[in-house]
Amino acid sequence: MADRGGMRVWACPSGRWEIARGRPHERLRPGVRGYRGYRVDLGRTHRRLELPGGLVTLLVGFGPPVRVSDPAGADGRTPRSFTSLFAGPHTRAVLGEHDGRAYGVQVFLAPWAAHRLLAVDMGDFTDSVADLDVVLGSPPARNLADALATAPGWAERFALLDSLLTSLPVGPSRLIGGRVTGPEPNPQVLRAWELLAAGPRPVPVGSVAAEVGWSERQLRRRFREQIGLSPKAVARVARLRHGLALLTRGHPASATALACGFHDQPHFQREFKAMTGLTPAAFLSHRAATATLAGGGRVDRVPGEVTSVLLPAQAAGEVPLGCGRFLQDGPCTAMTG
Repeated sequence: MADRGGMRVWACPSGRWEIARGRPHERLRPGVRGYRGYRVDLGRTHRRLELPGGLVTLLVGFGPPVRVSDPAGADGRTPRSFTSLFAGPHTRAVLGEHDGRAYGVQVFLAPWAAHRLLAVDMGDFTDSVADLDVVLGSPPARNLADALATAPGWAERFALLDSLLTSLPVGPSRLIGGRVTGPEPNPQVLRAWELLAAGPRPVPVGSVAAEVGWSERQLRRRFREQIGLSPKAVARVARLRHGLALLTRGHPASATALACGFHDQPHFQREFKAMTGLTPAAFLSHRAATATLAGGGRVDRVPGEVTSVLLPAQAAGEVPLGCGRFLQDGPCTAMTG
């Protein structure tokens, strides 16, 4: 790993992959959580299970498309291909895969920040993934991809995103990609979101509504528009996030269930599988197998969050590594200069 002026870069010595992380300008935080750049050429299929986590993702791709499917959704396992995409707030895991080659930049945002910056009704993107053209419009999405692709490096790409997102004029009408952005989020929505997302035990929606001075009906309506999930769903995702964190820190499932306010361990296991597609034991098995893989040991897309699980690419137990090796051969986590 190399730390370059606040930007961190991990790379494989043989050039098979490179991962960069950047911190957005302070004026964008905490709404814009982070930037992540990636370039991989693994030589074989790569599959990631992306877990519900409370953030939304804007992905701008420069290379071959990625295939995205919702194993628990109405379309089942039928994948859709995207070069660039917008992933809305999710209550269940999404499967992403590519043929081993991928290149692009991701921006992670709080839902209310996406509502403002992208001028979208977040309820239109609940548990869904859309082509970036749908969100930004075709010319702006293409121009953004071209500008990022032709930038000389990750630092310049992240600086370009900072410049774009911080140069919005002050006032009710802001422009991004030639489009007017949405209004500022309601203070009541922000406060309620903070309370519900804090976890680990769910907070009664009625008490949250009372604290912010709204009725439950008004809170649900504003959450659908500005967050994309109901208040109850936000609390549900927050409880899963805390459960994932506790499990990865070594807490047993029984203790995790108790800490997160579940009735018992079977209740926790049912909810866990409904939202991730995995049992807690299977989740831990995959995480243990890929703890030191591509990204300098960083499987997760967002620092401090449990966001992802790398899944077997072919035969059971075979998980691709950064240098085309397999799990039994050991990790490739060399630091760049």
